[in-house]
Amino acid sequence: MLTSRERVHSDLDDEDRHMSFCASGLHPNGRCTCGTFFSAEEPSIHASIFQILMLADALFEVLDEIHHHPVSDSPSVLSLPAPVDVVDSFPLKNHKKAEATENGAQCYICLAEYEEGETIRVLPCCHEYHMPCIDKWLKEIHGVCPICRGDVCEGIAEAFT
Repeated sequence: MLTSRERVHSDLDDEDRHMSFCASGLHPNGRCTCGTFFSAEEPSIHASIFQILMLADALFEVLDEIHHHPVSDSPSVLSLPAPVDVVDSFPLKNHKKAEATENGAQCYICLAEYEEGETIRVLPCCHEYHMPCIDKWLKEIHGVCPICRGDVCEGIAEAFT
């Protein structure tokens, strides 16, 4: 099996270093013999295709690197959804425009500014979000704060006593 670098560089003609591309990209000996496919096209197309191939090469290198290294044990990477009763225990407040800063307070999940009267949930780390946004995040996706990655199940008693 070819590595990502070999996949990209097998399309380059080794003898004279001219690019030779094939629509199928499949050749039994790994060398394209269809060099006339793009011969009538302008050089900028060759350059664009070459850039795409180089970007693909870089992407494949990153993917190969990820594939060869195990996932870290970071809680933010491996977090499970938080229990519903834990999420529901976090305090709620109604947003008041008077409390907003100059820049306007916003939910960092949906990126919308808070509107007067919207229900805001406050996490133990004191970060605030729209209740529907953070409830979906915590109950269905990750049990950590989207900003600080603090586990919402840790230190609940200390945070609200």
